Amino acid sequence: MPALDATANRLLDIIAAASRPVLLVSLPQNDPDLGKAAVDAGAEGLKVHINLHHAAAEAAFGSWDEEAAAIEQIISLGVPVGIVPGTAGNLCSPADMQAMADAGIDFVDAYLSDMPAWMLDTQTGVHIMAAVGYEDLPPHGTPEGLALVPQVRMIEASVLPHEAYGEPLCVADLKTYAYLADVLSPWPIIVPSQRAILPEEIASLHKVGVRGILIGAIVTGKEPAGIAQATRQFREALEALA
Repeated sequence: MPALDATANRLLDIIAAASRPVLLVSLPQNDPDLGKAAVDAGAEGLKVHINLHHAAAEAAFGSWDEEAAAIEQIISLGVPVGIVPGTAGNLCSPADMQAMADAGIDFVDAYLSDMPAWMLDTQTGVHIMAAVGYEDLPPHGTPEGLALVPQVRMIEASVLPHEAYGEPLCVADLKTYAYLADVLSPWPIIVPSQRAILPEEIASLHKVGVRGILIGAIVTGKEPAGIAQATRQFREALEALA
Protein backbone atom coordinates (compact mmCIF):
# COMPACT_ATOMS: atom_id res chain seq x y z
CA MET A 1 0.00 0.00 0.00
CA PRO A 2 1.51 3.38 -0.94
CA ALA A 3 2.18 5.89 1.80
CA LEU A 4 0.00 8.98 1.90
CA ASP A 5 1.67 11.89 0.15
CA ALA A 6 2.13 15.33 1.62
CA THR A 7 -0.19 17.17 -0.78
CA ALA A 8 -2.16 19.73 1.20
CA ASN A 9 -5.71 18.75 2.03
CA ARG A 10 -7.59 20.37 4.87
CA LEU A 11 -9.76 17.37 5.70
CA LEU A 12 -6.80 14.99 5.74
CA ASP A 13 -4.97 17.42 8.02
CA ILE A 14 -7.92 17.45 10.44
CA ILE A 15 -8.13 13.65 10.40
CA ALA A 16 -4.40 13.25 10.96
CA ALA A 17 -4.44 15.61 13.93
CA ALA A 18 -7.47 14.06 15.65
CA SER A 19 -7.27 11.26 18.21
CA ARG A 20 -10.90 10.32 17.50
CA PRO A 21 -13.06 10.15 14.35
CA VAL A 22 -13.91 13.50 12.79
CA LEU A 23 -17.47 14.63 12.16
CA LEU A 24 -18.74 15.42 8.67
CA VAL A 25 -22.28 16.35 7.67
CA SER A 26 -23.87 15.53 4.31
CA LEU A 27 -26.33 18.30 3.52
CA PRO A 28 -29.80 17.28 2.27
CA GLN A 29 -29.85 20.40 0.10
CA ASN A 30 -27.15 22.78 -1.10
CA ASP A 31 -28.44 25.38 1.32
CA PRO A 32 -25.99 27.70 3.13
CA ASP A 33 -28.37 27.94 6.09
CA LEU A 34 -28.21 24.16 6.54
CA GLY A 35 -24.43 24.27 6.26
CA LYS A 36 -24.23 27.02 8.87
CA ALA A 37 -26.48 25.06 11.23
CA ALA A 38 -24.12 22.09 10.95
CA VAL A 39 -20.90 24.11 11.31
CA ASP A 40 -22.20 26.11 14.27
CA ALA A 41 -23.12 22.82 15.99
CA GLY A 42 -19.66 21.30 15.50
CA ALA A 43 -19.34 19.83 11.98
CA GLU A 44 -15.69 19.62 10.94
CA GLY A 45 -16.51 19.21 7.26
CA LEU A 46 -19.48 19.23 4.90
CA LYS A 47 -20.56 17.34 1.79
CA VAL A 48 -22.68 18.73 -1.04
CA HIS A 49 -24.08 17.16 -4.22
CA ILE A 50 -24.70 17.86 -7.90
CA ASN A 51 -26.16 15.99 -10.88
CA LEU A 52 -28.28 13.46 -9.00
CA HIS A 53 -31.41 12.55 -7.07
CA HIS A 54 -30.57 11.69 -3.46
CA ALA A 55 -32.87 8.94 -2.21
CA ALA A 56 -32.32 9.43 1.53
CA ALA A 57 -32.69 13.22 1.33
CA GLU A 58 -35.54 12.97 -1.21
CA ALA A 59 -33.96 15.84 -3.11
CA ALA A 60 -32.80 16.56 -6.65
CA PHE A 61 -29.51 18.38 -7.26
CA GLY A 62 -28.72 20.27 -10.46
CA SER A 63 -25.51 20.78 -12.40
CA TRP A 64 -22.43 22.59 -11.11
CA ASP A 65 -23.51 25.73 -12.97
CA GLU A 66 -26.93 25.57 -11.29
CA GLU A 67 -25.62 24.82 -7.80
CA ALA A 68 -22.32 26.73 -7.76
CA ALA A 69 -23.54 29.96 -6.17
CA ALA A 70 -25.04 28.16 -3.16
CA ILE A 71 -22.05 25.82 -2.85
CA GLU A 72 -19.63 28.75 -2.86
CA GLN A 73 -21.54 30.23 0.08
CA ILE A 74 -21.24 26.86 1.87
CA ILE A 75 -17.48 26.81 1.18
CA SER A 76 -17.23 30.29 2.72
CA LEU A 77 -18.33 28.82 6.08
CA GLY A 78 -14.69 27.83 6.55
CA VAL A 79 -14.67 24.04 6.93
CA PRO A 80 -13.54 21.54 4.27
CA VAL A 81 -16.28 20.84 1.73
CA GLY A 82 -16.48 17.76 -0.48
CA ILE A 83 -18.79 17.16 -3.40
CA VAL A 84 -20.56 14.19 -4.95
CA PRO A 85 -20.19 15.04 -8.67
CA GLY A 86 -23.11 12.95 -9.89
CA THR A 87 -23.73 9.38 -10.98
CA ALA A 88 -22.34 7.38 -13.88
CA GLY A 89 -25.05 8.52 -16.27
CA ASN A 90 -24.82 12.18 -15.29
CA LEU A 91 -21.40 13.22 -14.04
CA CYS A 92 -19.52 16.48 -13.95
CA SER A 93 -17.09 17.39 -16.74
CA PRO A 94 -13.33 18.01 -16.44
CA ALA A 95 -14.08 21.72 -16.79
CA ASP A 96 -16.48 21.44 -13.86
CA MET A 97 -13.72 19.78 -11.81
CA GLN A 98 -11.44 22.73 -12.45
CA ALA A 99 -14.22 25.16 -11.53
CA MET A 100 -14.85 23.23 -8.30
CA ALA A 101 -11.17 23.40 -7.44
CA ASP A 102 -11.11 27.13 -8.14
CA ALA A 103 -14.14 27.56 -5.85
CA GLY A 104 -12.35 25.78 -2.99
CA ILE A 105 -13.81 22.26 -3.02
CA ASP A 106 -11.59 20.05 -0.87
CA PHE A 107 -12.46 16.59 -2.22
CA VAL A 108 -14.64 14.72 -4.70
CA ASP A 109 -16.63 11.75 -3.38
CA ALA A 110 -17.93 9.17 -5.87
CA TYR A 111 -18.67 5.47 -6.11
CA LEU A 112 -15.97 3.47 -7.87
CA SER A 113 -18.49 2.35 -10.48
CA ASP A 114 -19.51 5.97 -11.16
CA MET A 115 -16.02 7.49 -11.22
CA PRO A 116 -14.50 7.89 -14.70
CA ALA A 117 -10.80 7.17 -15.05
CA TRP A 118 -10.09 10.73 -16.16
CA MET A 119 -11.08 11.97 -12.72
CA LEU A 120 -7.97 10.35 -11.23
CA ASP A 121 -5.68 12.17 -13.63
CA THR A 122 -6.85 15.75 -13.28
CA GLN A 123 -4.29 18.22 -11.98
CA THR A 124 -6.73 20.31 -9.98
CA GLY A 125 -5.43 19.46 -6.50
CA VAL A 126 -8.90 18.23 -5.46
CA HIS A 127 -8.46 14.95 -3.59
CA ILE A 128 -10.49 11.80 -4.24
CA MET A 129 -12.68 10.10 -1.65
CA ALA A 130 -13.66 6.77 -3.19
CA ALA A 131 -17.00 5.36 -2.10
CA VAL A 132 -16.71 1.59 -1.74
CA GLY A 133 -20.13 0.10 -2.36
CA TYR A 134 -21.82 -3.22 -1.71
CA GLU A 135 -20.75 -4.56 -5.10
CA ASP A 136 -17.10 -3.71 -4.38
CA LEU A 137 -16.89 -6.11 -1.43
CA PRO A 138 -16.15 -9.86 -1.56
CA PRO A 139 -17.41 -12.00 -3.14
CA HIS A 140 -18.44 -9.40 -5.73
CA GLY A 141 -15.27 -7.27 -5.80
CA THR A 142 -11.84 -6.78 -4.28
CA PRO A 143 -11.37 -3.44 -2.51
CA GLU A 144 -7.69 -4.30 -1.98
CA GLY A 145 -7.24 -3.34 -5.63
CA LEU A 146 -7.47 0.30 -4.56
CA ALA A 147 -3.82 -0.09 -3.55
CA LEU A 148 -3.13 0.38 -7.27
CA VAL A 149 -4.89 3.75 -7.33
CA PRO A 150 -2.66 6.15 -5.38
CA GLN A 151 -4.74 9.20 -6.36
CA VAL A 152 -7.40 8.03 -3.90
CA ARG A 153 -6.77 9.62 -0.50
CA MET A 154 -9.88 8.66 1.56
CA ILE A 155 -12.51 5.91 1.55
CA GLU A 156 -16.25 6.28 2.16
CA ALA A 157 -17.61 2.93 3.38
CA SER A 158 -20.97 3.10 1.58
CA VAL A 159 -21.26 -0.65 1.82
CA LEU A 160 -25.01 -1.21 2.21
CA PRO A 161 -27.62 -1.83 -0.48
CA HIS A 162 -30.39 0.79 -0.54
CA GLU A 163 -32.95 -1.58 1.00
CA ALA A 164 -30.84 -1.70 4.18
CA TYR A 165 -30.79 2.08 4.71
CA GLY A 166 -32.18 3.35 7.99
CA GLU A 167 -31.92 0.06 9.88
CA PRO A 168 -30.02 -0.16 13.20
CA LEU A 169 -26.24 -0.52 13.15
CA CYS A 170 -25.26 -4.16 13.70
CA VAL A 171 -22.09 -6.10 14.47
CA ALA A 172 -21.87 -7.32 10.87
CA ASP A 173 -21.53 -3.67 9.81
CA LEU A 174 -18.71 -3.15 12.31
CA LYS A 175 -16.99 -6.23 10.90
CA THR A 176 -17.14 -4.78 7.38
CA TYR A 177 -15.78 -1.41 8.51
CA ALA A 178 -12.96 -3.17 10.40
CA TYR A 179 -12.14 -5.18 7.27
CA LEU A 180 -11.88 -2.03 5.15
CA ALA A 181 -9.81 -0.24 7.79
CA ASP A 182 -7.41 -3.20 7.72
CA VAL A 183 -7.06 -3.86 3.99
CA LEU A 184 -7.09 -0.19 2.97
CA SER A 185 -4.76 1.16 5.64
CA PRO A 186 -3.40 3.87 5.81
CA TRP A 187 -6.29 5.52 4.00
CA PRO A 188 -8.88 6.88 6.48
CA ILE A 189 -12.25 5.11 6.45
CA ILE A 190 -15.27 7.42 6.61
CA VAL A 191 -18.58 5.79 7.58
CA PRO A 192 -21.78 7.43 6.30
CA SER A 193 -25.06 7.12 8.17
CA GLN A 194 -26.62 4.58 5.84
CA ARG A 195 -27.64 2.89 9.08
CA ALA A 196 -29.51 4.87 11.73
CA ILE A 197 -26.30 5.31 13.72
CA LEU A 198 -26.69 6.58 17.29
CA PRO A 199 -24.22 8.85 19.10
CA GLU A 200 -23.67 6.15 21.73
CA GLU A 201 -22.41 3.81 19.00
CA ILE A 202 -19.51 6.10 18.12
CA ALA A 203 -17.15 4.29 20.51
CA SER A 204 -17.68 0.97 18.68
CA LEU A 205 -16.98 2.61 15.33
CA HIS A 206 -13.82 4.16 16.74
CA LYS A 207 -12.61 0.81 18.07
CA VAL A 208 -12.81 -0.85 14.64
CA GLY A 209 -10.64 1.82 13.04
CA VAL A 210 -13.15 4.30 11.59
CA ARG A 211 -11.58 7.76 11.17
CA GLY A 212 -14.65 9.78 10.25
CA ILE A 213 -18.43 9.78 10.72
CA LEU A 214 -20.53 11.30 7.93
CA ILE A 215 -24.05 11.95 9.14
CA GLY A 216 -26.82 12.70 6.68
CA ALA A 217 -30.58 12.85 6.32
CA ILE A 218 -31.23 9.45 7.90
CA VAL A 219 -30.02 10.75 11.28
CA THR A 220 -30.17 14.54 10.86
CA GLY A 221 -33.47 15.04 9.10
CA LYS A 222 -33.73 17.86 6.57
CA GLU A 223 -34.39 20.95 8.68
CA PRO A 224 -31.82 23.28 10.31
CA ALA A 225 -32.93 22.48 13.86
CA GLY A 226 -32.64 18.73 13.36
CA ILE A 227 -29.28 19.04 11.65
CA ALA A 228 -27.98 21.22 14.47
CA GLN A 229 -29.28 18.89 17.18
CA ALA A 230 -27.85 15.73 15.61
CA THR A 231 -24.53 17.38 14.82
CA ARG A 232 -24.18 18.63 18.38
CA GLN A 233 -25.00 15.21 19.85
CA PHE A 234 -22.51 13.41 17.63
CA ARG A 235 -19.77 15.99 18.23
CA GLU A 236 -20.23 15.68 21.99
CA ALA A 237 -20.00 11.89 21.73
CA LEU A 238 -16.82 12.18 19.66
CA GLU A 239 -15.24 14.67 22.04
CA ALA A 240 -15.94 12.26 24.91
CA LEU A 241 -13.70 9.70 23.18
CA ALA A 242 -10.76 12.09 23.21
